[in-house]
Amino acid sequence: MHPAELVTRQAETILNRLGLMGRCEISVVTVGYDSTALTGEHGHPSTPPSPAGAYSSWLAVQSGPVDDEPPLDDGIHVLVSTADESTRVHLPPGMEHVEALVLLADRLQDWAIELTHGRALPPCPGHPHPMSATAVDDSAAWVCPASPEQVLLPIA
Repeated sequence: MHPAELVTRQAETILNRLGLMGRCEISVVTVGYDSTALTGEHGHPSTPPSPAGAYSSWLAVQSGPVDDEPPLDDGIHVLVSTADESTRVHLPPGMEHVEALVLLADRLQDWAIELTHGRALPPCPGHPHPMSATAVDDSAAWVCPASPEQVLLPIA
């Protein structure tokens, strides 16, 4: 699977967990494409299926600047936007799969919290704070920041 397709699916899963399903457009651009990047062990990461039609997205491999914008750094660039707001997450080349997934979840979470005027997203069961994205035993998970060992949900 192309890394951009994998990252698109992961972004969809994260946005679903954050309660933004169907409200966002996801665009993924790879620069300096590496077919083994972010694919995890044995090249087959597990990603849950996403609901059909929940998002629109496009994929492109960039070899130089787009229009008048400065050139993008090598890696994968994820642009998530609504009608009024957007955010871009850069996943540098060589980043381990779990590390990249935690970074993507963390940045999209920050954006979602701003977008919803401070809602705790994803909500932490029984607490007023949001869960935190972290690596746990070679997996990316949402955990309770007060009791990380008690609440674990896979990020994607």
